[in-house]
This record gives sequence, structure tokens and C-alpha cells, in this order.
Amino acid sequence: MTRPSYQELAAQKRARQLALIPAEWRLSPVPSVDSAPDALAYLRRILSPTELALTEETDITVLLRKLSSGQLSSLDLTKAFAKRAALAHQLTTCCTEIFFEAAFSNAKELDEYLATTGKTVGPLHGLPVSIKDLFSVKGVDTSVGWVGLTNNPATADKSVAQTLRRLGAVLYVKTNLPQSMMMSDSYNHVFGQCVHPLNRTLISGGSSGGEGSLVAARGSPLGIGTDLGGSIRIPAALCGIYGLSPSQGRHPYERGTPGQDIVRSVAGPMSLNLTTIERYMESLPCAASWELDQHTAPIPWRSSLASLRAKRLKIGFLVDDGVVRVQPPIARAIRDVIVALEAAGHEGVFTLPLGRAGPNDALVFEWDASSHAYAYSLWEKAIFSDGGEGCRRRIEMTGEPLVEGMLVGKPEHIMTTSETHQVGIRISSPCSWPYAHTFLNQASRR
Repeated sequence: MTRPSYQELAAQKRARQLALIPAEWRLSPVPSVDSAPDALAYLRRILSPTELALTEETDITVLLRKLSSGQLSSLDLTKAFAKRAALAHQLTTCCTEIFFEAAFSNAKELDEYLATTGKTVGPLHGLPVSIKDLFSVKGVDTSVGWVGLTNNPATADKSVAQTLRRLGAVLYVKTNLPQSMMMSDSYNHVFGQCVHPLNRTLISGGSSGGEGSLVAARGSPLGIGTDLGGSIRIPAALCGIYGLSPSQGRHPYERGTPGQDIVRSVAGPMSLNLTTIERYMESLPCAASWELDQHTAPIPWRSSLASLRAKRLKIGFLVDDGVVRVQPPIARAIRDVIVALEAAGHEGVFTLPLGRAGPNDALVFEWDASSHAYAYSLWEKAIFSDGGEGCRRRIEMTGEPLVEGMLVGKPEHIMTTSETHQVGIRISSPCSWPYAHTFLNQASRR
């Protein structure tokens, strides 16, 4: 019997995905990029006033207040966001896994619990939340952009999904990402290219590009992405939304590369509303996720530290690190931000010269970027330390090729245990290595 090609397997997966979208929510035909370049504008034309009213609300504190009071049912809200997500996906390829029926059942259970007990399950009771494909949800695939990992549903929720359910959230979709996640775009051979909802000729970034696109299309009020080298920050910047790449240990996480603990990726929230980001992070400790992930620290959210009014901030800015020079419009925008921060009374802004800071300027002074190339070399050693073995195993499953531009190690990058240990020391020991000293000294500088 001839083994199906990777193209055939990918096509079968996409067909199964489409079948999970209710027939009345399917676009036939899907409008071309030329006829509908702006997916967000298109969605606003075809959704009902009620659906728009629910899904255009970006502040989850408003939605949660209505949900907890019984003014709004979780089932109605979940259906509204599910429909918008389904439509957005057909225009942008932002989703990977669709499990609306399970979400509706979960939402109904939450509504019944509130009606029966008068209590909420958690601080996110009834709120639809989307998550990146990396996170395991019982009953659906975690393909991470690999054809060979499709048609293999998870047998249980893992730490991120478990945490969200403890908080009372309703999971309904997982979102697109690049093959193996090592790329600042979101393309893979399974689902294809995720694009920007405001301009379908542009990309949405990566690797959490599906989340960025879905959130920007208002198909999710809150999404959870991951970040190792900008995977939340890049799509957030490109899609015009907020994203937080938190400190290690703040958020539960599932290792994309088990055993690579020198440079750890983190999970974090993405939203159109900054209040939503803060409300989520404030709620997160309520789930006691350190019981689910030993790398999560049992630390409460300290509102006094989160408040911008609590203290003046020291903020570092960089325009040219000696490797990448930004375009003039970006430099101009950074200059405008610096002026605004100074006007707000913050303690000091670190920056490379922008053509206006003089030697006696007390508030704006240079950030030394001379160690950045060395820092990148350490990061690269860490993420390439398996020599690309994981990717090669995935390729052997179906014969699919690597996506051009993806960061992947080669056999010569494999490190011994001793070499791995030395890289870890260079990154984490400020007593032994000047790299850490550089950042610590500048961070405390006034």
C-alpha cells in the first residue's frame, strides 16, 4: 500500500478542520484578497449587531462583570466569538484546531453552575480564550506545524489548558504557528500561511502569529502565545495589539523542546486591551498553576508593582544594536515615545543616540549594545544544541521539507553535556561573565 504524501495528509487535515465549522458559518466562496483585502472590515459588514456588540468589546473586565452577574451567558458569548473566529480563519488561516462543540458544552455547564450555586468557577468564568497550537487540549491534535503530528489527538489537557479551565475559561480554538515555531512568520505545510487581518497581503508575524491575527480580527478577547525570541512581541507589534512576554516562572508552560532548559521559552497573554492583559495576569495565581507545572513560582500578583502610578520607571530604548538598523519611520516613532515618556516624568530613558540627545542630557543617555552580538551567540548555541535532531525526526515521518527561513540546528551544533553546562554558566552567572554585568550595571544606572 502506497503511503500518502505529506501534501495529501495535509489536505486531509484541512478538510477535517473545515468540516468542524458549522455550514452556516462557511464562506462560499471565500472572498479573494483583491475583493476583501481588509478581513476586519469584511467581518464587520457580515456579522449581526448583537454579534458585533459582544465581540468588539476588548476589555474582559466588562465581559466578566456581565458573565458573573448572569447578564450575559457564557454560551452566547462563546458562540459569538466562535463564529467570528471561524469567519476570521477562513480569511486569514489563523486557526489550527477547532472544537466548538466541546466549547459550547463547557460554556453551558458554566452557565448552569452559576445559575445553581450563584458562584463562579474562577475569575475568568465563562470567558472564551484562544491558545497557541503548542498547548495540549484533550481530544485535539498538537501538530506544531508538522504534518506527521496530525491525526494524533491529545489524551489529556496539559498545564496551560488545565490552568485556564481552573480559572473558568472556555477553550474553543488553537491557533497557527510556523513549522517547529522557530520563525518570525506563521507558515507551515499543514495549514498554510497565516496573514494579517487588516491587510491580507501582509504576514501576521510569528511564531504566535495565529494568536496575533485572531485577536486583531476580534475573534478572541484573550489569547495565550509563547515567546523565546520575540514570538509574542513580533506578532503583537505587527498586528497592533498588546502582548506580554513575562518573566520565567510567572506562567505555566509546555516545553516545545524538552530538555533545552538553558534558554527557556515563556507563555503569555495577547489582547487588544491593556486592561485585559493586567486582569489576566492578576487572575493567573488563582489557578495555583505551580501544582501543574513545577517551573511556575507560587508568587501572587502584586498590584502595587503593576501600577504605573506607584513609581517612576527606568526604560531602555534601542534603535541600532550594531546588527539591525531600523527604518527611519520606526526611529521617528521611537523618538516620539521617548518624548512622551519624559513628559510623563519617568526617571530616565536609555537609548542609542537619535540625533537629539546631547552629552549633558540627564534623561536620555546611551545604552551600550556592544554585548548584544555575544548574547545572541549564546542564545543560538542553546536553541541549536540538539543539532536539529528533532526536526529531522519529524521530516522522516512524512517526507515534508523544512520551511525556508526556519531556524534549525545542524549536526555540527550538537553540544556535549559539558558544553551545554558552560553555555548555561555564561548566561546565568553575573559573577563570572561580563555579559550579565553589562545589563545589571546599566539597569541600575542613573
